Amino acid sequence: YLLSKFKIVTVLNNNNFSLYIHWPYCESKCPYCDFNSHKIESVNEDDWIQAYTNQLYKMKDILYKYGVHYNKLNTIFFGGGTPSLMPLKVIEKILYTADKIFRFEENIEITLEANPGSYEREKFQDIQKLGINRLSLGVQSLNNKNLSFLGRKHNYQDALIAIEMAMNTFSNVSTDLIYGLAGQNLKEWESELNSFLKQFNLNHLSVYQLTIEEGTKFHADFKKGLLEIINEDLSADFYNLTNNILNNYKYIKYEVSNYSKKQFQSKHNLNYWNSENWIGIGPGAYSRLWSSNQKNKRFEIENYKSPKSWLSKNFLNGQFNQVKFIDNCETNKDLLIMGLRLTKGIQINSLLDTSIITNEKMLNLKNEKIVSISKGIIKVNKNHLIRLNSILKYLMN
Repeated sequence: YLLSKFKIVTVLNNNNFSLYIHWPYCESKCPYCDFNSHKIESVNEDDWIQAYTNQLYKMKDILYKYGVHYNKLNTIFFGGGTPSLMPLKVIEKILYTADKIFRFEENIEITLEANPGSYEREKFQDIQKLGINRLSLGVQSLNNKNLSFLGRKHNYQDALIAIEMAMNTFSNVSTDLIYGLAGQNLKEWESELNSFLKQFNLNHLSVYQLTIEEGTKFHADFKKGLLEIINEDLSADFYNLTNNILNNYKYIKYEVSNYSKKQFQSKHNLNYWNSENWIGIGPGAYSRLWSSNQKNKRFEIENYKSPKSWLSKNFLNGQFNQVKFIDNCETNKDLLIMGLRLTKGIQINSLLDTSIITNEKMLNLKNEKIVSISKGIIKVNKNHLIRLNSILKYLMN
């Protein structure tokens, strides 16, 4: 009864449209990172410009072929890897070509990820002059001991200098932080985070608990018994403490691990979580789009993952590894998983089929005040978001 009264009308796709650019190189590979990143090697700027440009033009053809409706680009995100290591000439040409093909909205958000190292800091003003208007700094930890454990090349003093320089250069600055490490003390984290927030009035923070991902050095060490992780009770204590501190500093929690000052949410990530249209270029990047030619079915475009393979395939003309349609069951799962990450929840009538949700289990969660249903919106109540994965596993058919 809870779900059957809602008419399925598929209210997604309000034509927000994003571009993600993947730069695969870093100074070194961090032991917790499972992204498609590789230790930097010499690159030919002109070759990379040609490959990125070819992919953008090829992407335009695919959007036309599959009847993808979109307005102008409203967000661009340079991720990696460490995109602050990209040659400035490459960034400039990508932005020029993207604007030429798709056009930019007047208030477009253009984000670039950077590390706090001295080499990247020296480029902040040049990056800003190219049109980057949002910088995301990979600070990761607030003390040198944990930075060393996480394999970071910078120290905490580097991070403080970088944040100050970034805030003097960009009007919109975000930082990434990782917490919940084995051996980390709650009081220590409370003191560090309070001190950090008193010093910097940042627009946005992405604050993650350390997770052990397959394919990483940390995962291999964990399997060998060489790495400890904190238990669930302590993890919840860290999570609740972090929420309380950020709330005290007037940050709005709008997603499981993301907090912002008013009107400074990440527009780009919201396009992902709201399952809108985005395109991805570069090694390993992928796109997800809605096709009006196929009864508004969702499809995915995958890139070749290896930087060398990607470059060789795209140097002469734009090529993708594959274009495939996603079945309605997988699309439904994606809509629900992404939508329930948001504190605002997900509109029930955005699902293609509510049978993905078990009515009886939904009622149980509602009665236990773990989720709420109001005005056609399902959301996980904030103090239960830390359990989102287990809630989804329980809820979904």
